[in-house]
Amino acid sequence: MTNSPLKEEFIHFLWRTKKLPIDGYVTTDGKVLEILDFGIYNVDAGPDFFNGKIKIDGTIWAGNIEMHVFSSDWQKHKHQHDSAYDNVVLHVVYEDDKPVLNTDNIPIPTLALKGKIPKIYLDNYLNLVQSQQKIPCESIIHKVSEEKINFWKFTLAVERLSNKSSFVNDILTSTGHDWEETLYVMIARYFGSKVNTEPFERLARSLPLQIVQKNKDKRQTLDALYFGQAGMLMANYTDEYFETLKSEYQYQQKKYNLQPIDPVAWKFSKLRPMNFPTVRIAQFAGLMYRVSFLFSQIKEADNAAEIKKILTSDISEYWKTHYRFGLVSTDKTKNTGSNFIDLLMINAIAPVLFLYGKVNDEETYIDKAISIMEYLPAEKNNIITLWNELNIKAKNAFDSQALIQLKTAYCDQQRCLSCKIGNEIMSGK
Repeated sequence: MTNSPLKEEFIHFLWRTKKLPIDGYVTTDGKVLEILDFGIYNVDAGPDFFNGKIKIDGTIWAGNIEMHVFSSDWQKHKHQHDSAYDNVVLHVVYEDDKPVLNTDNIPIPTLALKGKIPKIYLDNYLNLVQSQQKIPCESIIHKVSEEKINFWKFTLAVERLSNKSSFVNDILTSTGHDWEETLYVMIARYFGSKVNTEPFERLARSLPLQIVQKNKDKRQTLDALYFGQAGMLMANYTDEYFETLKSEYQYQQKKYNLQPIDPVAWKFSKLRPMNFPTVRIAQFAGLMYRVSFLFSQIKEADNAAEIKKILTSDISEYWKTHYRFGLVSTDKTKNTGSNFIDLLMINAIAPVLFLYGKVNDEETYIDKAISIMEYLPAEKNNIITLWNELNIKAKNAFDSQALIQLKTAYCDQQRCLSCKIGNEIMSGK
């Protein structure tokens, strides 16, 4: 078997979009073949197309259709030992390099496509998969209409929300389907941004919301609980605030039998001071102090602007002149900024509401998640800049999430044939 730049998905694409000629086929053993029904595309395990129908030398056969680049891939994938493939009535390959038998050692009719694929589809496909550009189709994407791109963007944004909600569902399961606790953990994760996501999640899980609610009217106690559980009160700073928190935490730790996380997990390096985990923990404690039953409040909020107000947080007086314990800095207000809250809403609030709507079959909350994204401004990052350079703009966060999904889940993975834009280009439109 030789290598080929073609992938199996290319054959799937040609078959499911019926880009191949409808007649003139002959099997590899010289029998006249007619395709009566291309079958139903299967994206799960098993044969690639279900319920196909073919005619070979006048005899009609109904069953499944399997595809590979080389016929020898049948054995490579061990289908000869899998009874799920016994009902395959046609093996479609690019190149026939080895006879194929089913589990009963009966030859399976094979159609080889080499030399039969229209040149326009083969050329377009190779141009995409062999592209060295950051966006495989960036030199020709302008040929696809803005209307079709916008239609695809909506699907992508919902797909990204759905993917994020799958992660939320894992957290929901771990909390015993407690929506308040789930949102609590999700918000904590994104207070950590990319660098401190995991330690922030561990911090939230180490300090259950039930304990937080019992102490939520005592700001200093909350600060002590969060910084203590973060493992940041183990040092021996001499300033009064630190010593007060340390003493309070030692009392609360015994009271609730708490075990702090390892402080080594926290990262400060290369972060701007406003993103230091100490500042973010102070802000997180401020949010938990100010807002009770956060999920309930957000669920009942009338609009995205109201949710944004709910998520606004301030810090204790100490942190206005500190970024880290024991080191005095210039006086500066360090409340959660608008851009930071936007990211919280994109990455935590919208996915939780989206999942809540799906789980409870309430479209209102799915629409609410989408409306939040449409309200927020488009994100600014390297991916969005790249799309802007191709004159594909994001007018809001719903759009920018779509373009991030397109780049990371399709372009970077060279899934051009699963992309509506790629399909348009493949069709020569």
